[in-house]
Amino acid sequence: MSNVLELKNIKKMFPGVVALSDMHLALKKGEVHAVCGENGAGKSTLMKIITGVYQPDEGEMLLNGEKVDIKEPNDAFSKGIAIIHQETSLIFDMTVLENLFLGHEPTKKHFGMFQAIDYDTMRIKATEIFKKLGMKMDLNQTVRELGVAAKQMVEIAKALTYEAHILILDEPTAALTIKEVRALFEVVKRLKLEGVSMLYISHRLDEIFEIADSVTVIRDGQYITTADVKDVNSEQLISWMVGRKLENLYPKSRVEIGDVIFQLKGLSQDGVLHHVDIELKYGEILGIAGLAGSGRTELAHAVCGLTKLNKGEILLNGKALAINNYRKALDSGIVYVSEDRKDSGLVVAMNIKENTTLSLLKSLSKFSFIDFKEEEKLSRKYMEELSIKAPSNEFIVENLSGGNQQKVSVAKALANSPKVLIMDEPTRGVDVGAKAEIYRIISNLASNGLAIILISSDLPEILGMSDRICVMKHGRLVGEFTGTEATQEKVLAVAL
Repeated sequence: MSNVLELKNIKKMFPGVVALSDMHLALKKGEVHAVCGENGAGKSTLMKIITGVYQPDEGEMLLNGEKVDIKEPNDAFSKGIAIIHQETSLIFDMTVLENLFLGHEPTKKHFGMFQAIDYDTMRIKATEIFKKLGMKMDLNQTVRELGVAAKQMVEIAKALTYEAHILILDEPTAALTIKEVRALFEVVKRLKLEGVSMLYISHRLDEIFEIADSVTVIRDGQYITTADVKDVNSEQLISWMVGRKLENLYPKSRVEIGDVIFQLKGLSQDGVLHHVDIELKYGEILGIAGLAGSGRTELAHAVCGLTKLNKGEILLNGKALAINNYRKALDSGIVYVSEDRKDSGLVVAMNIKENTTLSLLKSLSKFSFIDFKEEEKLSRKYMEELSIKAPSNEFIVENLSGGNQQKVSVAKALANSPKVLIMDEPTRGVDVGAKAEIYRIISNLASNGLAIILISSDLPEILGMSDRICVMKHGRLVGEFTGTEATQEKVLAVAL
């Protein structure tokens, strides 16, 4: 099978940094080719070179055997290359049809005098594309009305309006449910049969083994290897990615569980939560599992005063708490690490130090002036304890890898001296090496007696790190397992 896309000896430098060096990649027609590497390995830089956002300093790119220079994204579109980003680029208040052809609308002569948008042609072509994808779509619906999975399908359909034959799927399942992932994979298989070639970027290794034909591994901007997926196992792939063998991805320490510290009694929220009862003990990691929409995050928000409860009690060390906002939760010792670090967990335009101490400014201030020495000392402490990789604590968070951003979220939480730590999707969008580090941090915190609630849609994570697992469905607790008796099959059976 011939290569439709080939990159040879690609090098890209930024001031003081070699982002890519001697990079190679070959994509065949009708192939799903995974690109793997830790955060900061160079995957994004490579994709930006392919799509014309960046130009390489050295090396060459070939399309169907012919050398090309892609100067900008529109140039990539014109050559049949499109990227489906993890975060949608659609205009929410425009219709599906308008989004599909935005910027390249077909036109026709109106009254024989001037050009007008040819909506009939757009509609015919859009219907054909969605038929090819095996799905129905209301073309008149605004994008705002669509769910996450449907928006992603619109992104794919939009790429096909450019007659793209090379698609880059960047973390396409990060926010999808199990059912939506299955639907996406069916679309990927259909596109393969149509001869579309795809580069697939994901931190979820199980997906790579299910959907990809081949895999290229990048580490620290260097090409490591390319292999057929059928010839590789997960241990080998991880060792290529991190440069070492990960002996234990889930380093859960054996901890003597203490007495009950935290209780939820009959928590109810109209249409969201229904009589939820939970107990949490010192040193315990309590996993909360369930499908998307089961009420896991809604429970965390209600406990932390981010949303209002209609009924129920929250008790800390046997004392009932009145929590109606997040500040009261913080002051009580209940700290939440958000599932969306960029939107509600961190201020990414600020530096590590500022983010770490952001919710502590009152306690760090004397006569309305911040104690900068104490702020410096505190941020350095957690930067060292959590092994946050950055030149200094004044490094802007936006420029950190996903794993290091997540560590800053944890640092911000720990700086508040929590008694109960609620972690919502703590490793979402984080590479396997950084996951192992975050699991080590969680395990160490529990070993020191901290009570932790771990909310996750990643079942291996829940099973690997939890002492006890509660399963939610439609805002109710529907099952509970000890860490030793739980299996993926048992948890899924209850969740479904």
